[in-house]
Amino acid sequence: MIPLYILGLLLRFGPQHGYQIKKLIEEQLKDFTQIKLPTVYYHLEKMEASGLITATCEKQGERPEKTVYQVSNIGADKFGELLSQSLQIKYHPTFDIDCTFYFSDSLDQNEMVNSLEIHIGVMKKTLEKLNIHHRETLEYMPESYKISANIIFEHHIMHYKAELAWAEQSCNTLKEVKSYGKDQDHRDQ
Repeated sequence: MIPLYILGLLLRFGPQHGYQIKKLIEEQLKDFTQIKLPTVYYHLEKMEASGLITATCEKQGERPEKTVYQVSNIGADKFGELLSQSLQIKYHPTFDIDCTFYFSDSLDQNEMVNSLEIHIGVMKKTLEKLNIHHRETLEYMPESYKISANIIFEHHIMHYKAELAWAEQSCNTLKEVKSYGKDQDHRDQ
C-alpha cells in the first residue's frame, strides 16, 4: 500500500523531495494509514529501482542538493492498477487482544479490567482528536475533496466507536463476572 500512497501523492501534488513526501503523509494520511515515516526513503529507492518514479537532483542556492521524485509513465499505470486492486475490499480484521481472552485463565482478571479501562481512555481521546481533525480538515479542504474526506473520516470514526463500545461492554462483563463470583462465594459460606 505504501507505493500506492506515494504514487498518489506525487500525482496529486507534483514532484516532491523525500521530506515533502513525509510531510504530506504526516499531514494528509496519518489518520487512516500506518506508514512509518522512516521507511519512506526505503520505498522511494525501491520504487525508483523498479521504474515507478524518477529521481533528479536539484540544488537551490547554497542549500544542499535534494532528490526530487516524480511519477514515471510506468508508475502512473501502476498507480491505476493498484488503485483498482484496492477496490477489491477484503475485510478480515484480527485483534491481538482476542488471544489474551482466549488464554484469560492464565491472567489476573484485575489486570484485564485495568487494561480495558486504559484502552477505553485511549479510544475516547483518539475519537476526540479524530473528530477535531475532521472538522479542521474540512475547513481548508477544497470542495471537490470534501465528500471523499468525509467518507474516510466516517469510516475510521465508526470503527473507533465500535471498538470503544466493545471495550466498555467487555470491561463491564468482566466486572459483573468478578462480582458474581464474589456473591457466590458469600452465599456458599
